[in-house]
Amino acid sequence: MENASKALLIAGAILIVILLIGIGMLIYSRSTGVVDIAAGSMNAQEIQAFNSQFTPYEGSQRGSSVRALISAVIANNNTYTDKTVTVINGSGEGTSDASSLSTISAGLDTAATYTVTFTAYSAKGLISQITISQ
Repeated sequence: MENASKALLIAGAILIVILLIGIGMLIYSRSTGVVDIAAGSMNAQEIQAFNSQFTPYEGSQRGSSVRALISAVIANNNTYTDKTVTVINGSGEGTSDASSLSTISAGLDTAATYTVTFTAYSAKGLISQITISQ
């Protein structure tokens, strides 16, 4: 009788451990989906912070301000490969390459007035294209 009661206690303990492992796996599988969604999306503050480095330059700007904008675009494109910004110059050609952007910046007249517009936003709400026209 003594061995039978010990066997029942061991069997009960094994069932409880299996139940706890099952509950742990269920919680883990449900939480990984939520974490993946949260990691893949940007919140509104991150989007605003990203866009705020470009929005002060929107509208009518002097050439020196446009050069500063292009410098910010170059720095952004070097930092974020998945959030590159393309600059479209007055002739309609667009580029996000640092050397081409430097060429555009060097060709700007600092005393001239340029119009800066944001022509496209990505699906996430991030600025992806900037048009500069004289």
